[in-house]
Amino acid sequence: MGRQLRILFPGAVYHVTSRGNERKNIFKDDMDRKMLLKLVSRAMKKFGFKVFAFVLMTNHYHFLFKCENTNLPLIMQFINTGYGIYFNRKYKRSGHLFQGRYKSILVEHGPDIKEVVRYIHLNPIRAGMVEKLTEYEWSSHGQYNGTRENGIAAPEHVLVYFSETMKDAAEKYEEYMAEGSWKDKDGDVIGAYGRYIIGGDDFIKKIKLMIKDRKLCAEIDNRNDLKKAYPAHEIINAAARYYGMTENELITKKGKWNPGKRVLIYLLNRDGGLNNTAIAGLLNCLHSSGIGRIILKVSKEITVGKHARIEVNGITKIYSRQNEVVNSQLKV
Repeated sequence: MGRQLRILFPGAVYHVTSRGNERKNIFKDDMDRKMLLKLVSRAMKKFGFKVFAFVLMTNHYHFLFKCENTNLPLIMQFINTGYGIYFNRKYKRSGHLFQGRYKSILVEHGPDIKEVVRYIHLNPIRAGMVEKLTEYEWSSHGQYNGTRENGIAAPEHVLVYFSETMKDAAEKYEEYMAEGSWKDKDGDVIGAYGRYIIGGDDFIKKIKLMIKDRKLCAEIDNRNDLKKAYPAHEIINAAARYYGMTENELITKKGKWNPGKRVLIYLLNRDGGLNNTAIAGLLNCLHSSGIGRIILKVSKEITVGKHARIEVNGITKIYSRQNEVVNSQLKV
C-alpha cells in the first residue's frame, strides 16, 4: 500500500480514518466509544481544532477535522496513542491496536464538504448495522438534524451550505441524506486526484501548486497526477502567446521553424506533470525517447545559458499570472 501524502496548512479540513490492525475491532463496548470521544475532546482543548462530523464503527472510525494550525500529526498521535494504551490495559493485550498510519484526505471547506459528511454518516447503513440513521447513536448525525443538542461536533460549519437558518438547514440536510442512502459509492472516498484531495477545480489547483516543488516519495500513490499543477491547455496557450503563434502552429510546426516547441515540451513535463509518452501523443511529434532527450537538453540550457531561461520564465509568468487571480480568490 502506498504511503500517505500529508498536506498541512492552517485552516485545512481533513477526513481522517483509522482502522484496527488486521481489521479487528477497536471498540468492544460503549465505554470504549465514550473513551475515544473523551480523548478527542481533550485533544480539541489541547490543539485547538474543530470536529465537523464523525462516526464510530466497530473496527474503524471516521472524523472530519478542521485544523487551525498545521498540527494534524500531533492530534492523531495524541488520540490514537492514548486510545491504544487505554485499550491494551483494559483488555490485557499488547502490540499495535491500529493498522499502520491513519489516512487523511484534504477536503475543501465549501459545498463539496456536504458529500463527505453524508459519506461519513451513512457508514452504519452501508455496513448493515442499522436501517435508519436515527437508530445509530455513535455519530454526529443527531447534531445535524437537531435531535441531539450536545456533542463534540460543530455542524453549523457544514449546515450553512444547506441554508442560512439552522431549522431550514436541518430539514434540507435530512432530504440530502435520504437522497444518498443507497447511492453513495462503497469503499473509501476517492477525490479527483487520488485519495488525497476532495474539492472544486480551483481548490485542487491551489493545493497542487503548494506541493508542486516538493519531492514526493516514490511510495505515494498517484504522485504523477499530484504533480500536474497546471493543465496542459494552459501551458500551450501561454507558450503560443509568448511566441506570437497560434496554438495549432506551436503544436504542428516542426524543427528549426518552431524552436519554441522544445521549451513547451520541457514545461509540459515540469509544470504539467506529463510523462514522455503523454507529451508525444499530445503534440503528435517525436517518439517518447526523443521527448526525454529534449527535456534533458532544455534543462541543461536553462542551467548554463541565459536565453532558454528567459523563455521558460516568460512563459511561466503568463500561466502563473492567470492562476494568481484564482488563488487570491480562494481561501484555504
